[in-house]
Amino acid sequence: MNPRETAQLPSGDIMSIDQVKRTSVLIAGAGIGGLAMALSLLRRGIDCDVFEQASELREVGAGLWVSMNGVRVLRDLGLAEQVEQNCIAAERRSIRLWNTGETWSLYNRSSDAARNQPYLLLRAHLLKILVDGVRRLKADAIHLNAHVVGFSQNDEGVRAQFADGREIEGRALIGADGSHSKVRTGLIGQIESQYTNAIAWRGLVPVDRLEPHQREPVVSTWIGPTAHVTAYPVRWQNTELMTFSGQVDRNDWLLESWSEKGSVEECLKDFLGWHPDIIALVSNVDSLHKWGLFVRPTLAGWSQGRVTLLGDACHSMLPYLGQGVNMALEDASVLARCFEHQPDDLARAFQTYQSLRLDRTTRVVKSAAGMLPIFHNSALCKAETAGDYIRTQWAPEATAARYDWIYQYDATAVPLH
Repeated sequence: MNPRETAQLPSGDIMSIDQVKRTSVLIAGAGIGGLAMALSLLRRGIDCDVFEQASELREVGAGLWVSMNGVRVLRDLGLAEQVEQNCIAAERRSIRLWNTGETWSLYNRSSDAARNQPYLLLRAHLLKILVDGVRRLKADAIHLNAHVVGFSQNDEGVRAQFADGREIEGRALIGADGSHSKVRTGLIGQIESQYTNAIAWRGLVPVDRLEPHQREPVVSTWIGPTAHVTAYPVRWQNTELMTFSGQVDRNDWLLESWSEKGSVEECLKDFLGWHPDIIALVSNVDSLHKWGLFVRPTLAGWSQGRVTLLGDACHSMLPYLGQGVNMALEDASVLARCFEHQPDDLARAFQTYQSLRLDRTTRVVKSAAGMLPIFHNSALCKAETAGDYIRTQWAPEATAARYDWIYQYDATAVPLH
């Protein structure tokens, strides 16, 4: 099992963009947000094309947490059944102490909190499900080797500019091209990122390499003074895997990349003194990836005329709430509904979308950043102070206040005014 899985699409050629209709909505970026946007539009009968700079659609092997706010969008897209077939239902979620392994239960499947139980799957699974959904409705909608690097616009439409010098015209342009968005640069200018003095590790472990107690269908969040780890099971075809996702305080990172290879030896150094279960996870990973965690200033707006942004392009966030993909799914749903509601005035539709999403995404970005001192806290150094800290910070009422307002949002039904 190679945890770096690829959604199966053939290599593409930018030549096919010559056939794009001038009435098409152009979407830069074929990540989960861009593909969800395309599927949302196509299901409403709105023509669109997706442009991806890579030669194949590939996701670094990693688990994905789709919480109920994202699940509602997947259901609206008709994908819930396919996603559920690839999920492992977690029996419970627990907080665990980094060195002793002592456990505090957050919920089990029979509890009230389990109503917010997420879908746990591989990013590559969701990517492929979205690709297949888009291609069923428009076989040639996804164009590979097509890097949008700029644009111009007028009252009649948008002209997208590609890295190889080609240009095409469309009805509108949606920048779903990630935290390094070229569409955002064209709209707003260059925005510098700031390193947060933390890095993230990700990997997958075949469960047959682990002890029986480590294979249970449980979401475990291990918290410590300067790092935390989340582990949960996922499935790839007939193989069960355990995810490893660890965030560590470190001030020596310079590169803003989320696909940098890392070694087991380096990762183990970041978790010296941790419980043997964590050491076993790291030691048995097939391959590890690491990336520096960066933040950008909150945008005051991200729509101008017939051009707008979606997902990480306009509100990239730290992973501490697991909401990056969920916010992109919400964006896609709300924006598609705005398209449908105001089809003859896209500039106004984009402003409506922005007004509906700006405050919520800004709050989620800030809340995600605010989780770092909850996960990494000096009170966790000693067992005698750790227990009181966890019982206070992870009590049912504290957990509900932290998460419920996020999970209860319904992008498919929020009023468009």
